[in-house]
Amino acid sequence: MRATFISLVVVLFAAGCATAPESRELTSSIASVNTAEKLGASQVPEAARALESAKHEVAWARALIVNGKHGRAQLMAERAEIDAALAIALVREHEARRAAQQAAPPGAATSTH
Repeated sequence: MRATFISLVVVLFAAGCATAPESRELTSSIASVNTAEKLGASQVPEAARALESAKHEVAWARALIVNGKHGRAQLMAERAEIDAALAIALVREHEARRAAQQAAPPGAATSTH
């Protein structure tokens, strides 16, 4: 996480003209990606796909900032945050299903939907 933050700071200083809202949006996206990683999104197949999309979108947003395309960078950062939020939700759903299955009496049917 520290390396991600440091690289974010370097990219933003290199860009020089990044505006505050774009910086906040990217920082928020990175925080959401980090949260998804900490929750174990890479261990849940559906969540892992959303997490990888979010990581790719953060990298793309950084590149757009460096190239001065701040509007597009902000949109990409927003997409990254949405995909990271999806990954988080999928991890929590997975955990809830697992807890429900463990709490169910032996032989009880549990829904997979």
